[in-house]
Amino acid sequence: MMAGWDLNGDDDDDDDDEDASDDTSEESEREVILDDNVLDHIVLAAPDLDDAIKEFKKRTGTEPVIAGTIKGLGIKCARASFNDTSYIEIIAPDPKGPGPIGELLKSKAITELTPFHYAIRSSKTEALKDEVSQFGYTPDHITMFGAKADGSPRKWEMLYLYGHKMGGICPFFINWNNSDHPCATLPVVGKLKKFTIRAPEGDPVHELLEHSGVDSINIETGKPKISFQFSSAEGTVKFSASKAVGFKFPGFEDEDGEDVSDEDIEFESPAAPELLPVGDLDDDSE
Repeated sequence: MMAGWDLNGDDDDDDDDEDASDDTSEESEREVILDDNVLDHIVLAAPDLDDAIKEFKKRTGTEPVIAGTIKGLGIKCARASFNDTSYIEIIAPDPKGPGPIGELLKSKAITELTPFHYAIRSSKTEALKDEVSQFGYTPDHITMFGAKADGSPRKWEMLYLYGHKMGGICPFFINWNNSDHPCATLPVVGKLKKFTIRAPEGDPVHELLEHSGVDSINIETGKPKISFQFSSAEGTVKFSASKAVGFKFPGFEDEDGEDVSDEDIEFESPAAPELLPVGDLDDDSE
């Protein structure tokens, strides 16, 4: 499914003003032990990557690392890690290379950093493609191949789900297989304190998450919402959206019908001084 795409580059939660005194923003490589069936990464969308990086740094004290461009999809991305094995990925349209995801972001008129989607890490990603139909989903299983820095082959898999109207509130799955995990070399912004998904009673996402055995995600019943909060050098930072867009790839445009993708977002940051209001990737950082 991704044959034509060139990956170049490598709710009302309780507030806590705890700072990130025990957190670091190191970029040196650290040991990463990957647990299974946990949150792997959270995707934030923005209209412009450079502006999003500056805004993220201003609000958290940590500057995300540019991962590069994903040619064929029309997006650029940057990343920052939490202090475990999960991370934030910021995506924005690539002005130099149009593509379906870049155009999707533009069509939704996203104006600021907002929750877009999230990935669950699972070693059973391939097996899940044959199991999700029982919940009414249409699977799109993608296997990617590339090369590590030493020239040895690497492989990773993703599973996207269609046939629903929940947008990015319904997860996608990723299996890093023998690929290096991004968290090993990313700057650490702080600790992920809470990640919450809310979906209406009876929505199959409840059964899906229970079936997958996912840990580290709070699952609630009610009006759709995705929210999370984490510590940083500037204090606790929160993001939430009641309508997350989510990835939608070519060939599946008509699968979901109308979704919950119109923007309705909230962002909270800690109180700050007046001057601080809240495979393989091509590196664009130079």
